[in-house]
Amino acid sequence: MQNYSIQYLEDAADIIGSHEITLTEEGILDLLQIKYRWPEPALEVVNQCGNVSNGFFDSRKYIIYEQWKRLYDLGFTSLLNNVMDLTAEFRSLGNKLYEYKGSEVNANLYLSKGTETKRPSFDPHQHDYHVIVRPIYGSCVWELNGQRQEVQSDGVVIIPAGTMHSVVENREPRLSLTINMSG
Repeated sequence: MQNYSIQYLEDAADIIGSHEITLTEEGILDLLQIKYRWPEPALEVVNQCGNVSNGFFDSRKYIIYEQWKRLYDLGFTSLLNNVMDLTAEFRSLGNKLYEYKGSEVNANLYLSKGTETKRPSFDPHQHDYHVIVRPIYGSCVWELNGQRQEVQSDGVVIIPAGTMHSVVENREPRLSLTINMSG
């Protein structure tokens, strides 16, 4: 990776890491009860096979919160897609990143109640774009190119394009914002 790319990611990570985000587990669970905000496939669950599952939508493709919540309570990790408009804090961060980057960013949330028996996330994979992860609450263990690192809620994870990565341990409730720094 060229030096300007490293500096670009570090500067973006500083903006993301210093931005106050106060969303709690109670707050995100409340937002998930807004039925029409979460049409299929805006919310997905990582199943034991490492694939996404979305069997908790009605025939009109809107979330059935109680069915999703059962999977959450069992320890499955959920992926909430395209969330930069979800709260005032996310919109403010999106504006800061727009001013820094010169284009919009896409962001997702990963939500888990924590587990010792369920798959904590996807199998190791890579992207052709950079990703910056901001844990909002909870901790987990990431594996980046074979190296494990524990990440707390006050940290930031920089995942350069082409880096093999996955969450390999998630024993407590966690919410993480993943920002795709493509384009």
